[in-house]
Amino acid sequence: MDKFKRNIFGDVYNTIDEKEFFEPDYPACALLWSHISNEPGGTVRTCCIASQRIKDNQGRDFNLGEDSMIDILQSDTMKSLRNEIRDGQRPKNCEACWKDEDAGKQSKRQQYNEYYRNWYGRDWQVWMEEPKRIIDAQLIFDNTCNLKCRSCNTNYSSKWREETLDRNIPFWKTTAKVDMMNPTDSKFWKDIHIWTKDLRRLEIMGGEPFYMKQFKEFVDYLIDNDRAKNINLTLSTNGTIADKNFLEKMAKNFKDISFSVSIDGIGERFEYLRHPGDWTSVKQNLQYFHELHTGDYPVHIQITHTLSALNVMYLPEFYDYFAKHFPKFNIWNNIVNHPKWLNMSVLPRSTKKIITNILKNHEWKHNMSGEEIDSIMNLLNNDLYQKGSSIPDVLKGKFDQQRLDFFDQRRISMKWEIFKQQIVSGDKYRSENFTKVFPELYEALTNEFDYTKEYDNIVEHGYPSISQEEYAN
Repeated sequence: MDKFKRNIFGDVYNTIDEKEFFEPDYPACALLWSHISNEPGGTVRTCCIASQRIKDNQGRDFNLGEDSMIDILQSDTMKSLRNEIRDGQRPKNCEACWKDEDAGKQSKRQQYNEYYRNWYGRDWQVWMEEPKRIIDAQLIFDNTCNLKCRSCNTNYSSKWREETLDRNIPFWKTTAKVDMMNPTDSKFWKDIHIWTKDLRRLEIMGGEPFYMKQFKEFVDYLIDNDRAKNINLTLSTNGTIADKNFLEKMAKNFKDISFSVSIDGIGERFEYLRHPGDWTSVKQNLQYFHELHTGDYPVHIQITHTLSALNVMYLPEFYDYFAKHFPKFNIWNNIVNHPKWLNMSVLPRSTKKIITNILKNHEWKHNMSGEEIDSIMNLLNNDLYQKGSSIPDVLKGKFDQQRLDFFDQRRISMKWEIFKQQIVSGDKYRSENFTKVFPELYEALTNEFDYTKEYDNIVEHGYPSISQEEYAN
């Protein structure tokens, strides 16, 4: 073994006593050494499913309008998380991955470690040193969108705003002094020549990217400044827009393109979950995407299926449809963790038993592995809160396990009440009907969900008020 190595970025480092990147004896996460993920408004997390925002030493949320990408990656908060990982700990910030892995499902951490190994090899980063550059970024330019999906909110969809205000739904508001999308004053745009020079992978989320003028301007910058050729570009789109000229322009200039089309149901279930999407037009776009996926361009497309309490029963229908009509698309199940009341484990135990039998006995025809369906069933049957997770960590030591279990069960009951309230409130506002669109699920919930009673209560008393913490967490 050579004493020194040079990685793909030209760094020379000593290999003696250096732990190998992808086979360490601690739960490594490549993203913590390379990646920033932002929210609409410019706040940032270590990745899109991280539980906490990245803060400075004064407790202020970093913001891409005011702070540089490199400074955030090298901040004390990020250093502390990397040190926890180096020490073999499980940071609470990364609890979504630990939960998936404990259930046997491949986590985002594991998935991205695999990506990095395939793309860069073992020596792309020096584990015992601090990172010097942004290699991977997940960006949201703003919340501009043409849909208001049931699993979304006004922070990620401009279409949600009016309904949010009318229905008393809380939402977060940025306190940043500089708008991330301000082309003159924002650090994001002022430093673009610095943080984009080492980019190897870029993921664009929404809102809806193909609906955003700023995204197209950003793409033009990367192409015109000879950056695009080094970048694997990934997108998430809701499937309602197929801008063929723009897609082909990207395909010709980026190293390669991958994008996920977010589809949560078939037919009327799609239209309910991704209101006011039109299934007929989305099917036509899927046909074009399928042709693009199997054609000569370096374009890879998959389906992202946001899996929640509303559609987990219909997973067999979903997979069978794509096996028949779009067999070349892989499907990735994106588990809803927030809002908690929409997580599939909020369902009553009697309903979980019915759904588990459906999933267990189905003959899967697409890219669903036995391990994947087992992990989904495990997540479904887990309690929404366990081992006192419903209360702050600082309080757990004050109660015995019986008391912690009591708190968890009470919080689960509260989330189930919110589920019923929010489903019926959305139906009233949008002139939809959960019981007609999901009749099999409603039948399985009949003993726990009196739809007419909930509806009449909202008609009489108006939309319920709820705190931001109770709505989202």
